[in-house]
Amino acid sequence: MGIYAQNGKDSVSNNNLIQFSGFVVTADSSSILPYTSIKIKGTIRGSYADMQGYFSLVAKENDIIVFSCIGFEPKHFIVPKGIKSAKINTVITLVEDTFFLPEMVFKANPSPEEFEYMFSRINVPMDQLTIAQNNLRVKPLLAFGNGLQNDGLANSSWTFNQVANRAYYAGQQQPMPVLDVFAWTQFVNSLGKGLYKKKR
Repeated sequence: MGIYAQNGKDSVSNNNLIQFSGFVVTADSSSILPYTSIKIKGTIRGSYADMQGYFSLVAKENDIIVFSCIGFEPKHFIVPKGIKSAKINTVITLVEDTFFLPEMVFKANPSPEEFEYMFSRINVPMDQLTIAQNNLRVKPLLAFGNGLQNDGLANSSWTFNQVANRAYYAGQQQPMPVLDVFAWTQFVNSLGKGLYKKKR
């Protein structure tokens, strides 16, 4: 990195302001780094490099200028003290950062034909196959379904329907609930429990 001070009429002003300019390139200087973020540490002042990697900003002596770019390690540049010029031209080189990512394997989804071929030839262990067959038997599933009680939504819906029906047929003879699913369920359960058997 070289620093070139320009002598002549450009002398440092009383407030020691310096026009700091240059280019941002990769470590091997093979390519420029456009849109590099440039910030003066400890302040809100900064700038960006343009499409050609060129930057220019006003700094003061002993300012720490931070150059950062995605994929590269940040670099700190300290403006030298005692420069007998109002301008500094330099080239900033950034070293590429190294990211360690876990290994990932990408596989394309099989076509329907390939999936059917692989599925038909899969080797399922007999114990798991037996468990699956037992879980899918019709009679245990029916017994399990008949033993389930209505959830809160079904019970509340039935209650609201009953209240609405009573309000609708207020003062009139209500029809027989032939299509009432809950009534038929209660009737079948009562038959199973023998509640309608004749008492001797």
